[in-house]
Amino acid sequence: MGTGMLLIACVLAVQQLEAMLIKRYGEKHGEGGMVFNGIICLFAMVYFFITDQGGLHFPGKIWGYGLLNSLMYAVGFYSTYVAIKSGSFALTRLFISFSVMIPTFYGILILNESASTMTYVALGMILVSLFLMHYQKGEGNGQKVTSKWVLNVVLAVLANAALVIIGRVQFGAFGDTYKNEFLILSLGGAAVVLFALGILMERNSFKATIRYGLLYGAGAGVFNGINNLLTLVTYNYLPLSVSSPIKSGLGIVFSFSLSLFLYKEKFSKTQFLSVMIGILAVVLMNL
Repeated sequence: MGTGMLLIACVLAVQQLEAMLIKRYGEKHGEGGMVFNGIICLFAMVYFFITDQGGLHFPGKIWGYGLLNSLMYAVGFYSTYVAIKSGSFALTRLFISFSVMIPTFYGILILNESASTMTYVALGMILVSLFLMHYQKGEGNGQKVTSKWVLNVVLAVLANAALVIIGRVQFGAFGDTYKNEFLILSLGGAAVVLFALGILMERNSFKATIRYGLLYGAGAGVFNGINNLLTLVTYNYLPLSVSSPIKSGLGIVFSFSLSLFLYKEKFSKTQFLSVMIGILAVVLMNL
């Protein structure tokens, strides 16, 4: 349990570092979102080439998992970028962190992973926390909620949930045998999709994106690669129905603290209450 918790903390830390680089690029430049995220995917893929130690093998069965995962990556990367760029960093990260609710129920209902009463109580509290974070009752946080932001947050939530489920199914089929190959196919395929769409839809900003986005994208890509590797390793220590809620609850603390102290975003009393409920949910999950 201790090793699993340490891995989750590391996952959350690199996730925040990746998000900070993405937000920084969006604030300073903001153009060429598809090409920029293609760069992130490309460098995340290279990371798995470099860290491979057993030699790469791509059996036929792994291709289906990898290509399906690549589509989810393409949607998730781009929608997250647009959401962070067009809305509150805190609310974007917090809402997307709750995407783990979907694979948690998948683990319980489909994979028949055991869940105690505390698990269900904690899941309910996470739902309450999600509601309170959105329900402001006139106590705005200074961030305008637009339909563009809502749409991209929903797409990011669904894509991230699908990534966790596909990764877990792949792990069940192959274990750690082809984890590098699986992520190379996933991230490489996403890079191809995003670059192709970027060339078609972002021609005018293509050169500028390469010039200014290469450094930010490379850094975010490396952090994403580390995140994916640690997530797969976590499955060796914690079942999906446990690791996902814990990651969600701790993600509240990480994202909220970063937004409050670094980005100086303002939050209502109701939103502060939602964070406390999220923290309590994590405590219950560990009892």
